[in-house]
Amino acid sequence: MEEHMAGPVELIETKPHMSMVIAKSVPDKPAIAGELFSHLGKAGFNIEMISESSISRGLAEISFALNESQVNEAVAHLKSLDVLKTSDFVIEKGRGILTVYGKNLAREAGIAGKIFSFLAQEAINIDMISTSFTAISVLIKASYLTPAKNLLSREFGLDA
Repeated sequence: MEEHMAGPVELIETKPHMSMVIAKSVPDKPAIAGELFSHLGKAGFNIEMISESSISRGLAEISFALNESQVNEAVAHLKSLDVLKTSDFVIEKGRGILTVYGKNLAREAGIAGKIFSFLAQEAINIDMISTSFTAISVLIKASYLTPAKNLLSREFGLDA
């Protein structure tokens, strides 16, 4: 009897109505991210994705995604923090999260590269990436969510 093993990708889901906030010129030192996200959490904001990168000596950019309906209020909360008073904030609305799930993702090399390459072939730019053992999520323009889901479903042999 032949045993059928499921492919690495089992499900693809989308989450529209997201925004990305980029906090620029954030002091790059311990406790800043903790203070920033603790402040947002206490105020009731649910952060979906986070990315941080050093941009120069002593400064960083922290980007995060949250529901579009909360973005302006979240930025207002952050501007009230003393440590972020000199930071600039860029808000990019009209984003969505595309998540690829599979219990075998961590065991199969190259899945992330395939996903990113398939999206690039359709000129779909990725704003943020988040990974775990069972999921790969990307933040993209919301207008690309359905085409991206259909493309990846087709490429990985799922029903769209």
